[in-house]
Amino acid sequence: TMEDLRFNDVDVLTFGQYLQPSRRHLPVKEYVTPEKFDEWRVEAEALGFKYVASGPMVRSSYKAGEFFLKNLIKEKEAANAAAASG
Repeated sequence: TMEDLRFNDVDVLTFGQYLQPSRRHLPVKEYVTPEKFDEWRVEAEALGFKYVASGPMVRSSYKAGEFFLKNLIKEKEAANAAAASG
């Protein structure tokens, strides 16, 4: 659950929709509405996730999050270095 992810310090969450690339691939079992993706985003943000990408075209490699993640890593490294130096 999202609560379990936050409990384990997960900061970034993506929700996307599987889309059947060809007839040779598995069919889509259920289409998720854009409103449901919005509900999940609001819930995740309320739980404290630092970045949430939620929508039918979102992928786990979603480009919008890359910049955020690079800066988040830099901030954590700087904080760790400051803590280590005293």
